[in-house]
Amino acid sequence: MKIQVIINQSNVRSFIVKAMTFEPASQLLAFVLPMSFLKGDLIFHRGNPAQEDIHIPITPTLKPRQVVSTAQLAKGIWQVCLNWSDGRLQYLEEKVINID
Repeated sequence: MKIQVIINQSNVRSFIVKAMTFEPASQLLAFVLPMSFLKGDLIFHRGNPAQEDIHIPITPTLKPRQVVSTAQLAKGIWQVCLNWSDGRLQYLEEKVINID
């Protein structure tokens, strides 16, 4: 089953975040969001329809740097999608990581 994502360009803008950084040795994915963000989530996808995606909600904190553990992920290649909103616009960033 193929999934097609259609993005309404007027509602989604690219925001240059300090790109997502994967730290394999410590099993952490880190990224910086502006203090104005209201909600967000990370989606980890393996590309196999038989496996469910893993959704992790991201909630605002007092610090812009967010850190998420990847320790629970199975070994292999994962596509990570960071989706967040400042209440007016939606933002999206993607990265491919390899869990050893």
